[in-house]
Amino acid sequence: MELFKENFHNAEECVEPVLTKSKGEIPSWLCGSFVRVGPGKFDLSEDFSVNHWMDGLAIMYKFSINGGQVSFRSKYLRSDAYKKACVAQKPIFTEFGTHSYPDPSKNIFSRMISTFDAHVMTDNCSNTVTCIEDNVFVATETCFIRRVDPVTLDTKEKVDLNKYTSVNFASSHPLTDASGATYNLGSSFMGGPKYHVLRVPPSDEKKNCTEPWMNARVVANIPSSWRASFGYNHSFGMSENYIVFCEQPMLLNTLKLATSQVKSKSLHECMEWHPQEKVKFIVLNKNTGEVQKVNYICDKPFLVFHHANTYEEKGHLVVDLVAYPNPEILNKLYLNKVKMNEYNKEDPPQLVRFVLPLVHDIQSVPEGQELVTIPGTDASAIKVREGHIQVTGMDIGEPGWDMPTINKAYSAKPYHYVYGTGGWDQGYYKNAVSKIDVDSGRTWLWRGTEYQYLSEPIFVGAPNAIDEDDGVLLASVCDVQPGKSDFMLVLDARTMEEIARCEVSAKVPNGLHGIFLPDKF
Repeated sequence: MELFKENFHNAEECVEPVLTKSKGEIPSWLCGSFVRVGPGKFDLSEDFSVNHWMDGLAIMYKFSINGGQVSFRSKYLRSDAYKKACVAQKPIFTEFGTHSYPDPSKNIFSRMISTFDAHVMTDNCSNTVTCIEDNVFVATETCFIRRVDPVTLDTKEKVDLNKYTSVNFASSHPLTDASGATYNLGSSFMGGPKYHVLRVPPSDEKKNCTEPWMNARVVANIPSSWRASFGYNHSFGMSENYIVFCEQPMLLNTLKLATSQVKSKSLHECMEWHPQEKVKFIVLNKNTGEVQKVNYICDKPFLVFHHANTYEEKGHLVVDLVAYPNPEILNKLYLNKVKMNEYNKEDPPQLVRFVLPLVHDIQSVPEGQELVTIPGTDASAIKVREGHIQVTGMDIGEPGWDMPTINKAYSAKPYHYVYGTGGWDQGYYKNAVSKIDVDSGRTWLWRGTEYQYLSEPIFVGAPNAIDEDDGVLLASVCDVQPGKSDFMLVLDARTMEEIARCEVSAKVPNGLHGIFLPDKF
């Protein structure tokens, strides 16, 4: 861990494509772009650094794969947050762990007015890359997303979801169903805290295909369980007919949000952990927006960032997600800690399966009876005296694992395999990419050296594949050992054996999420 801090230096742009040095053989059918985004610029001047890893200004990078040759390029997202921070040498918008500073481009009177504007959100879209038809967007967790050119990585227009749907925050992980409709989960706090399910119709329903988000509509409005707070959400689950999200005890306090700029508070300082509240699963019909009247409540609290997959089976909703026992992960990523090589392995994340019986009349359900009837699971759901269904999850695999991805052909369907990584965790999955059989818990690993830190893997299916794991995994690897090259890793998804690596002369940023775009991009 003595070189762990090397992950947190400012990333250098590589604007023009550079050829990589390939070792091994890339499958001839693999053509396209492996695009990723993540925090990249932490030190804004010699005297000022942002506080938290997630505050780093977004940088995009991609590996272009064509005919066995691979090139690399990277470019900072020219967001308003980036441009203003580069001038002011401090963040002008409130970031996750760093509060906003006055905008020097405005006069004193304008600065005073903007100080009281609780609607000003960052567009530092460092969280994820998503594709809606032929449009590629990057997102954070505010109402602002950015369209980008997938070829050049140039920054395009800013999209304001608040303008179209009145949301203040939106999940980083929209999901697209088999019909081509895209759904996302939003939140708002003006006029009372609420959750909103958004739907972007497929192209044949759109009135304007050049900007898909302007066709977004709210499918459901769901009041928060708390009068002055709402649960934080980074992702959600979606089956063929249902959307499910966790109203979890990591709460955003609306009063703190509304006064965050006045009191110089970061977003994290507006969040509160209330473990006594536990976790409530909210289930709704994604076609009608009707919310299930049954309350599903977990028997213990947890924090979830990522859902792996959700599907229906014999009258049940199977929800696989990664649960943290508490929000300590957020505290681990403050730069004053990681730059001291501090990152402990306490409170690791765990892949957990929950099974929610789709009960429509809770009154007809007897107390104390096990309601999970599908075989092969230790997950439990029991109606308790208080009138709700208490759910207990089943652990899958070892702790210390996150960044789940699957073969997208199996989204919202029964599946066998999920892929992920240990990230910076120092436990069982340290410096590894993993494949987990969700039915048996069997695990396969590709493990690098102690100096290699791996990104979220992305599955790319082989042409005319029959088996779920017939394809490759792509991951970017940062090697912090002096003199060693960063590279793109290509694994056989069946065996988890390395089949190729593409070494880069430039440094590869340590990204968050990514996507594979076929060769039309």
